[in-house]
Amino acid sequence: MFARVREDRGATAVEFALLLPMLLLIVMGIVDFGRMLNAQQTLTQAAREGARLVALGQPNVSSRTQAAATGLSPVGVAISSSCPTGAGPASNGSVQTSYSFQFTPGLGYLVSFFGGSGMSGQVTLTAQGVMPCET
Repeated sequence: MFARVREDRGATAVEFALLLPMLLLIVMGIVDFGRMLNAQQTLTQAAREGARLVALGQPNVSSRTQAAATGLSPVGVAISSSCPTGAGPASNGSVQTSYSFQFTPGLGYLVSFFGGSGMSGQVTLTAQGVMPCET
């Protein structure tokens, strides 16, 4: 019986060594997905803020929208439709934002497998904010 235990000695270490890369890949994927979700929420909030500024007829919409996207740089801002003076709630002000999210190095292969661009592990996130005009 003791001889059997000695033959199995080290089997746990080998199994752990085989499963450790897969476990680390899963954990890193979960962390990066959380980072991407946070970036998407920040980008969506910045687009809403920009649309609100357009709806109120405020100046410097692009720079203020970029400033609202805290922690993301550079953020692309496009004003899709603006509110002219005297426009009522029937018109809408619209702002679209975009950000190029970079995954952790090494996860590029996995990201490209699920639809990312190339082996770079980069995905473009976009958001749009629409508000009725109040000018």
